[in-house]
Amino acid sequence: MGKFSPKLFREDAGTPDDQEFRVAEEIGGRKQPGSGSSVYAKGDVKQASAQPHDPGRFLVECKQTVHKSLSVKGEWLDKISREALAAGLEPALAIEIKGMDGTYAERDWVAIPLSVFKRLCG
Repeated sequence: MGKFSPKLFREDAGTPDDQEFRVAEEIGGRKQPGSGSSVYAKGDVKQASAQPHDPGRFLVECKQTVHKSLSVKGEWLDKISREALAAGLEPALAIEIKGMDGTYAERDWVAIPLSVFKRLCG
């Protein structure tokens, strides 16, 4: 049996190929310990803020695929919405589709509720 090595302590835990690391870096947040599997640290990435209950802070669930498409599951949206609400944050779903040729589209995309998008647009 192989030696247990949690992702948090592996050398590749913070490489640019790690989607959670990239998303955290881009939004000024941090990866949640154990990819949000803890009772106390939900979601994959939590956006940092100097002010508690800042309406612009996000709790992000990260999903990726090596294929050319990704089906978004309602249970993912329900999970991150519930966890974000409990934490006083806005929910977001970060998506990376590695199977694209990347000619025009960026590597990472984020889905947020329409109500949050409207509020951000002013």
